[in-house]
Amino acid sequence: MRFLHTADWHVGRAIRGRSRLDEFAAALDEVVGIAVEEGVDAILLAGDIYEQRAPAPEADAIVFDAFLRLHEAGIRVVAIPGNHDSAIRLEALGKLLWPIGVHVSARVAPPDRGGIVSVPSRDGSQVADIACIPFVPERRFGDAAALFDAGEHWYLSYAEGMGELLAAMARGFDGERINVILGHLFTDGAMVTPGGGERELTIGIAYAVPPARLPGDVAYVALGHVHLPQAVKGSAAPARFAGSLLQLDFGEAGQQKSVTIVEALRGKPSKVREVSLSSGRPLMDLRGTLDELTARAGEVGDAWLRVFVQTDGPVPGVADRIREALPKALDVHLVYERADAAAVGEPVSALHPRDQFVAYYRNQHGAEPPAELLAAFDEVLALETEGA
Repeated sequence: MRFLHTADWHVGRAIRGRSRLDEFAAALDEVVGIAVEEGVDAILLAGDIYEQRAPAPEADAIVFDAFLRLHEAGIRVVAIPGNHDSAIRLEALGKLLWPIGVHVSARVAPPDRGGIVSVPSRDGSQVADIACIPFVPERRFGDAAALFDAGEHWYLSYAEGMGELLAAMARGFDGERINVILGHLFTDGAMVTPGGGERELTIGIAYAVPPARLPGDVAYVALGHVHLPQAVKGSAAPARFAGSLLQLDFGEAGQQKSVTIVEALRGKPSKVREVSLSSGRPLMDLRGTLDELTARAGEVGDAWLRVFVQTDGPVPGVADRIREALPKALDVHLVYERADAAAVGEPVSALHPRDQFVAYYRNQHGAEPPAELLAAFDEVLALETEGA
């Protein structure tokens, strides 16, 4: 059977308050096109479908349109929630999505009580069993473990317990079918880009499942949660993080996003290949002086920008000048040698308002406030004092 593995759509996520709904729509249009062109039997959607637990209607419209188009093409979807999704909401939506070939496995369940989803190939000649493991928060792990009559060793650590849960799910597989794990979790050794879009609280070492604990006698392990597309090193079975749909934050700048096509055969190693995605605006860092940056305005296309301006010190209004030349500049940072702020001998709250302002400016900018700025502050303070 042939699968398309994707994850971490995060539909509805903005960047610095700017909507990216048009980018998400284009990216999902591309994913649907790849699925149709590749003739896949099913989509494996490994969580974080949405950015927020209560997404805007516009985000729903983009996701549902993709599901409908896949249904029209005869392609099934098996989806699980990630840590950004509302399991309760997806469970309710699943009843509406089932008639169009979208199976939402919203909660961890034992294999014989819905934890394994059976998906036939489009020609009916084969069946795949998909063991679904949605994101399990640490605080709810006990609830999940209780479903399996877990022993005490499950509770030694989150990672140990997740390893036991994976093994228990794998024991429910039918050896005559193509067996696949679909999970939203973090593995030890996975590469996460600092400043990327993942939530740090759910990618720490406490959440890291050793790759050796991933079931080794399955055709494929389809994972979500890590935004950089990558194979899981140390796994006995072919295992991958599909990666996010777009470059979601500047830590992901330069990453090539993709989906994974999986050729799975019973009793044989799966063949896995990436198909690159081209939709969505790239994220780019620019560095230079004000003149150098404005001269590069024609080079950046429609990329979202984080700009670092090299100056001799604080320059009032420089951000506005940068954004006039580079309208897609979301962050503007001044880069200059900063002196250590002098320690204040008494609490700032005890200082005169003018001295409070000077202390704040030194702390924020590592320099003395310009004379004209102090004059403006004195004028405003005088007006405020007179009004009082």
